[in-house]
Amino acid sequence: MKYVENVRAVLRFSWSVRLMVLAAILSGLSAFFDLVDARMLGLHPLVFAGIASLVSALGVFARVIRQVAVSGVVRRFCSDESGAMRVRKRTLAASVVAVAIASASFVGQWEGLRTQAYQDVIGVWTVCYGETKGVSRGDSYTKAQCDAMLDEELRSYAVGLGKCLKAPLPEGAAVAFLSWSYNVGTGAACRSTAVRKANAGDLFGACDELLRWNRAGGRVINGLVNRRKSEHSLCTGSLIAAGLSRPVGK
Repeated sequence: MKYVENVRAVLRFSWSVRLMVLAAILSGLSAFFDLVDARMLGLHPLVFAGIASLVSALGVFARVIRQVAVSGVVRRFCSDESGAMRVRKRTLAASVVAVAIASASFVGQWEGLRTQAYQDVIGVWTVCYGETKGVSRGDSYTKAQCDAMLDEELRSYAVGLGKCLKAPLPEGAAVAFLSWSYNVGTGAACRSTAVRKANAGDLFGACDELLRWNRAGGRVINGLVNRRKSEHSLCTGSLIAAGLSRPVGK
């Protein structure tokens, strides 16, 4: 006789062993009720004998199927977001790091990476992914430094925006609002109609407001028009994926 290689795992986690143990317990109870009056509980010993037989039969079936830990199934089910109704919602204040990480690639593609300082469309010295604070002519950074700078700034912006934007949002909407805030500034974002509508529960209306922020220096900028369309699409798309629908007439 030779034990299977994973004997401990089989004894601890396999359904067949669990069912066999349960069958033994039920069989013992049946014998016990033969010695005393099972009817004191309103049950008949034959009922326990039948259950024990059924559990024993299931034990044989469970022995030949692939063993799956219940905890693993539950964990995978809870983390699975393939179904629209299980899209997580989060506030920016409650998940600064997660939203910042999720936003990095989206923001980066719109800001563009420039490791040498340059002047933007309205003449402000800028570097890396749209960073303007403390930037001067001749400044230069590596990509790694720019990536770290973007991560730090997005976390900071998420904290700032989270102080005024309290509505729970699907991740896509949170990314869209953070991208917009990073572009226009926390102060302007927090004073905006977009944030007011979001906090009032009009999330689709809040997403629509993003489209209005397409100007720089008093004129419409094609790059901002395209960016706002992308943010708007991400925002509304995540709401729909979360099972929300636009109010009739809006």
